[in-house]
Amino acid sequence: MKAIGIHQYGDASQLVSLDLPEPEPGPHQVRVRVIASSVNPADIRARSVAPGPRRIERQFPLVLGYDFSGVVDAVGPDVEDLAVGDEVFGSPSLLGQGANAEQVVVDSRTIARKPAALSHEQAACLSLAGVTAWECLARAEPAAGATVLITAGAGGVGHLQVQLARHLGLRVVATASRPESTALCGELGAAPVLDHATDDVGQACRSLTGGAGVAVAFDNAGGRALEQALDAVAPMGTVVSIVPTPVPVADRLFMKAASLIYHVMGAASMWRLDPHAQGRALAAVAALAAQGHVRPVVAASYPVRELGQAHRAIESGRTVGKIAIRVADGW
Repeated sequence: MKAIGIHQYGDASQLVSLDLPEPEPGPHQVRVRVIASSVNPADIRARSVAPGPRRIERQFPLVLGYDFSGVVDAVGPDVEDLAVGDEVFGSPSLLGQGANAEQVVVDSRTIARKPAALSHEQAACLSLAGVTAWECLARAEPAAGATVLITAGAGGVGHLQVQLARHLGLRVVATASRPESTALCGELGAAPVLDHATDDVGQACRSLTGGAGVAVAFDNAGGRALEQALDAVAPMGTVVSIVPTPVPVADRLFMKAASLIYHVMGAASMWRLDPHAQGRALAAVAALAAQGHVRPVVAASYPVRELGQAHRAIESGRTVGKIAIRVADGW
């Protein structure tokens, strides 16, 4: 089986062609012939040399790619409702081998049928980021009509979170900086869109909400974005972060009696608390995509043989939406 992966941690130059055994599905698993994948910050973190102890130790050679869309070509024991030939999409386990390969084995309970309205590239760009956006909103439980802040609103998770929040009837304030990022946030329904580099985001959010701040602030970038979320959240409010940023938070939240939630996509499935949780979230997002309520913005598409170039584009911090990887025809 052809794949692109790494033999050791490092920069994008470590991505090389691999020839691996064809994987076989076990209980509850299906094997998928991969047509498209995508690149996420999780790929960069998994590939890069960590500054301290790694959160997840990897086995080499390691195939990255935590999104996929493709066709089931083998079914393991105890699989329900899926058969060979079904078009599916989802996210491989963050603890295992990814989808920058001709085939990937995944837990059938964590994936969903591909919406017919989406291409394989679009579906691959919807899975990890879409589930992350959905689960973050579900964990925060903002009341209907509440004002929320979405940092990095034009990013992979952010642009989907804006759409989902608007569909749920929330007022969305987003942050961006470059003209194309600001324009995308506005097009998707955020108003206002604040410049995270020059605006006082916390003060702007308090002014928009009569002095209180936003009910929920979503940190999608870490660092400065988390600082702005901590400043913008209202008393008794909630900050939801998807980035492991070492920023002191207790003093910022204590007098507000506000809460900080860290979220990792599919955590309930990953930790075996609920093997169907990730699949349910993905099915919900897929239904909204089929109805036209949410759409992934595919900013660029690379053949898998140019995966290193796609990684560098993500690392530049200048992309909007998502980057798709063409696997089936990209060797």
